[in-house]
Amino acid sequence: MRIMMLQMAEQPERLLELLSDANPWWEQGSVPDALAPPYRRRDFFVIRNKLQDKPITALAGPRQVGKTTLMYQLIKDLLAQGTDPKRILFVSFDLPGLGLYSPQPLNDAIRGFEERILREPLRTAGQPVYVFLDEITKLPNWHRDLKGWYDFHFPLQFLVSSSSNSELQSGASESLTGRVTIQLLLTWKFVDVMSLRTGDYRANDEYLQARSELEIALRKRDASGLFKRLKRIRPRPTRRRIALKAALEWYLLVDGYPELIQSDDAGRCARRLDDYVKLTLAHDLYRFHRIRSSTRVLEDLLSLIAGQSGGLANHRKLSEPLGLDERTLSEYLDYLEGAFMISRAYFYSRRRDTRLRKQRKIYIPNPGLLNVLRGRVDASMFTNSIEMGQLVESVVHGYAKRLAFNLSPGPLPPVYYWRDRHDHEVDVLIEYQGEPLPIEVKYRTDPKRDLEGMHHFIEEKRPPFGVVVTRDLLEYEPPILFVPLVDFLMLA
Repeated sequence: MRIMMLQMAEQPERLLELLSDANPWWEQGSVPDALAPPYRRRDFFVIRNKLQDKPITALAGPRQVGKTTLMYQLIKDLLAQGTDPKRILFVSFDLPGLGLYSPQPLNDAIRGFEERILREPLRTAGQPVYVFLDEITKLPNWHRDLKGWYDFHFPLQFLVSSSSNSELQSGASESLTGRVTIQLLLTWKFVDVMSLRTGDYRANDEYLQARSELEIALRKRDASGLFKRLKRIRPRPTRRRIALKAALEWYLLVDGYPELIQSDDAGRCARRLDDYVKLTLAHDLYRFHRIRSSTRVLEDLLSLIAGQSGGLANHRKLSEPLGLDERTLSEYLDYLEGAFMISRAYFYSRRRDTRLRKQRKIYIPNPGLLNVLRGRVDASMFTNSIEMGQLVESVVHGYAKRLAFNLSPGPLPPVYYWRDRHDHEVDVLIEYQGEPLPIEVKYRTDPKRDLEGMHHFIEEKRPPFGVVVTRDLLEYEPPILFVPLVDFLMLA
């Protein structure tokens, strides 16, 4: 009993030591550059603006995409604006040993911070106190604890994160409905990768203006203004075009993982991408959903999906090789989508029952993960036209989802595909204010060939216009806008 009492007495001090290490600004007054590098991705500015919207903002995104780094950058920004360092608390529930020193790490961290760092009651603190909680869903009952702090109505601004969107959504719907804004944070966008690899930082603002032009084009049902804007901002100097092409090829090879952005070693990147897959499955799926990891069923399922990314999800053909019943397969697909490893597209129809009844398309939208699952993280990938077509369609699907979200902020909007009874098809569709925007992928030298699906859709559904994503053709032949892949990725 005496030993136990001594251990319990030591726990608050040990917990405070851990927190002090994670919050160096308490002593130094600043965030070390190693924790908050100077380049700020486009998402930083969006999330900084949201930080004041509601008392709780949540970041959902896969592992290794920079959620923790973005939190440190936001803290650095708060300090630059004059926020007292003692009014900012950062807690990572990935911290080793955190659970050893406290049975309730979230509550004890905030109370310890209040007593030992802030040194005034939160109830009467007046000015906002900022609390950053990294990987919060690692904590049992996190949503109930967070709701308890919210209900105190203290001047607390929370920014929390999780690598599992499904866990975050589940907890938010159970205890935090209406109290939390969830923001997706995926791998770095191509515009950020391009800027960092080439040093061309003008494109970000230029393409944000072009995105505004896209909204105008959709409202006017005329893409001529968008076409002129894209034509005006396209790089003309040969050196700039070559650098842009090299950045695109690297992005299509490994995606926008911060650790890999400035690397040129494809072999090292392949090993790290393989690590990301294994870490996500082991820590975020097998553990949370209590699946026996010894079966490697999720690895095998991902490999099957990688072989047909962009195809219709035939549940029987996916379940039989794995020895799964279709109900279990559906659950596993939901788990993989919740962890951002796959994405699915609904059939486009104005009738909800038709959308749900038809088969869905299935994608691995992250090019790095798709390539490593196919064993093709090398330059030979670019010589295989079939694989490149599947890869680019998968990337365009993922970016269409980003674009739809940027055009219509709120709950994550669905992405669709369309096919008629004569097998005329449109690869990708999104909606803007109830109107469809059809997007066809023709990443080849003759993108104007085989556009029957687009023409049939335009004739039947009367969208504002259609978009064909090409290798390098920028042209407007109303009602179809041909847009190079580079420009399409920059808009999202």
